[in-house]
Amino acid sequence: MQQFFTILGGMGTLATESYVRLLDKRTPIHRDQDYLNYLVVNHATVPDRTTWILDHSQPDPNEALIEDIKQQSLLNPAFFVLICNTAHYSFDKLQAATEIPILNMLQETVNEIKKIKPDAKRVGLLATKGTLAANLYDPYIEKAGYELIKPTPEIADMTEDLIYHDIKEAGHSDGKKYHELVRKMIEEQGADVVVLGCTELSFAEEMDPETKYPVADSQSIIVDRSLERALKLRQNNKRQIARNNLNEFNDVN
Repeated sequence: MQQFFTILGGMGTLATESYVRLLDKRTPIHRDQDYLNYLVVNHATVPDRTTWILDHSQPDPNEALIEDIKQQSLLNPAFFVLICNTAHYSFDKLQAATEIPILNMLQETVNEIKKIKPDAKRVGLLATKGTLAANLYDPYIEKAGYELIKPTPEIADMTEDLIYHDIKEAGHSDGKKYHELVRKMIEEQGADVVVLGCTELSFAEEMDPETKYPVADSQSIIVDRSLERALKLRQNNKRQIARNNLNEFNDVN
């Protein structure tokens, strides 16, 4: 297969399925061949990222991710998409394992805030305790000129309950819990927009979209960036084929 990209997923599987659904749904198609070429690595047994961040004596997820990246790099994908916010804790280490670019979900999410809420000054963050403890989003949000609003311990516990109990363990989302988390960040914490800094929260958004308050959905945003890059890759490939055909014609004549 030529002109494809690789999705590093399985963290968790429902979130990865959500990414693929959104990607396929947003791809402009008129026939089967219009869909994008991609490989999905659903590495469900990658150790939990938050568990390791909070306690480095626990199994390290980076070993499995680096192995995946090196294996996939042999196939020469055009780029990688890492479907896990918390895994970006080791983004530099993962990128160092390959010359092929890995899209940075955190950077792309923060870049999109100005379009979602142009007058935003205070950006709230809902994420795993690993992402929060490691301050993963902090430099991106602060460099962009926003004031970062992190969840209270109560909201953080509620977020973990939705991510781990409802979605990862039970296999379904709870729309009421999800909407209450966003409401608390906006109404009680004073955020102007809320970053969904975990792909399980993005799954919750897909299942029961938030319509009252503005959210920056990290997975939805990285879907759009993946689509843009893949379509550009396809267009460039078509242009190259056309140039090659023209050169062949000129050589013959």
